[in-house]
Amino acid sequence: MHLIRRSSTVKKIAAWALVLAALGAAAAALWQGGALQQAWRWSEGLGQTLDASGQRASQAVERAAQANRRRADDDAITSQVSDALAASQSDELAALQVETSHAMVTLRGTVSSRPLLDRAVALANGAIGVQGVFSLIQVRPQALG
Repeated sequence: MHLIRRSSTVKKIAAWALVLAALGAAAAALWQGGALQQAWRWSEGLGQTLDASGQRASQAVERAAQANRRRADDDAITSQVSDALAASQSDELAALQVETSHAMVTLRGTVSSRPLLDRAVALANGAIGVQGVFSLIQVRPQALG
């Protein structure tokens, strides 16, 4: 009985060897005929296309992440400048509008004197991360009059 089992196992192995040899011969024939070479080149081209797409996607994600970080930084700067203007104990300065884009602060509004305008710009410039200040503040002596 033991010999029969071995013989059956050997027969199975031989059958699989024939199947694999036939597959190998078929693959070699296809390769020589150019079909597999063409499929190989196509798969390489597809791989390169996928790599390029992956790189573009990674770059887009990085640009979006940078934009989000910049917006968060701009929001923090706006908040810091607004808080500094509110802490100045001047109703006129506290009422100024503050916008930040790319770390550049824009101040808008009206004050009653040039020293108040200068103080607003100085407070904005003093905030951490500010690269510059655009003052669109108008001086009108009767602003609170």
